[in-house]
Amino acid sequence: MKAVHFGAGSIGRGFIGDLLHASGYEITFVDVDPAIIAQINRDKAYDLYVIEQNYARKTIDHVCAVSSVTQEQEAVAALADADIITTSVWADNLPRIAPVLLKGLRARREAGKSKVNILACENAMFNSDILRSSLLSIEGGLSAEELAETAAFPNTAVDRLVLEDEREGRKVINIGQDFELVIEQNKLAEPGSIPIQNAVYTDNLLKFLERKLYIINCGHAWAGYIGHIYGYEIIQDVFQNDALLRQILEAMMESAGLLERKYGFAIRELAEYVDFAVARFRTPGIVDTIGRVCRSPIRKLQPDDRLVGPCLGCEAYGLKNDRLLQGIAAAFLFRNAGDAQSEEVRLYIAEQGIGAAITHYTGIAETTRLHQAILHHYEELSRIKVQRWEEKG
Repeated sequence: MKAVHFGAGSIGRGFIGDLLHASGYEITFVDVDPAIIAQINRDKAYDLYVIEQNYARKTIDHVCAVSSVTQEQEAVAALADADIITTSVWADNLPRIAPVLLKGLRARREAGKSKVNILACENAMFNSDILRSSLLSIEGGLSAEELAETAAFPNTAVDRLVLEDEREGRKVINIGQDFELVIEQNKLAEPGSIPIQNAVYTDNLLKFLERKLYIINCGHAWAGYIGHIYGYEIIQDVFQNDALLRQILEAMMESAGLLERKYGFAIRELAEYVDFAVARFRTPGIVDTIGRVCRSPIRKLQPDDRLVGPCLGCEAYGLKNDRLLQGIAAAFLFRNAGDAQSEEVRLYIAEQGIGAAITHYTGIAETTRLHQAILHHYEELSRIKVQRWEEKG
């Protein structure tokens, strides 16, 4: 079987490529980086190193790579002959790969090929729908009916620790042994089929998207914003503070309580998922900065995102959400002159006040209990931040 994967970066090689290889596919990577394309074609393989297994090497073979810039004909030919097409190029770049993909799909139609699954494995909500819309927006492209005859676009949820590295002059990927790829089974070209082994197939993708966003992304952001208050610069150090770790777990379990009520997840299963997330954040040898984790606070304070989303959900169900409220308050105290969104929040608070800022960025009205609680936490955390940063010097 043959697979074409757009993007030979860390997710492409370290996650999706790994699963495609295990599923028996020969893989053609389509990328724009001449160095990684040359390396893949020279070695006809690449190496992964499993972090939790003392960096044991795992070799992925039966691979090649082509450039979407200088080898468009080869890319189109591979797409026309593929049994599955996948991507990991960042969601913002999906419109950029759409023109080459469209040419490949036209070639498939001309050759009378069967309907193909196209899975956008991006860290974005309803990722394959984004790619489908990008294809339909191309002037003179396929109609909606023609595209539906040619390809299926199951959305996915993706989760794996992948870190780029270099060994013996070669680019490699360090990977976590645990992962999750969730695929919408009802949108497959053949519903009920299993095109990728070791994936989870579901008719309710949203619950898995929210589980990741409201537990993993929530816990990571919560730890980052609170860690900033206490003067930490490395996120892993926050998870080594036992007192803060207990609070992080409380915040994540508040989200878990919502997911149990909303989707019927077993709380034991969610608790294990929390443990899995925390173990990742505490992985030895991994160093990540508070600045990177906490960047773009405006996006992370949106009503449907990792902090405010579960907080509002808990409130609607009458569930505890005080730690989540504390995390929201901490996000308003994040300062990073190099981050445009952080600077915008700082200036808005300076000009309009924290009360107005809470409503402006989260949509939480000033007359609500939630608003008052966030304001209370903001004032309390402000005092702690001043004290800790003075101690830090």
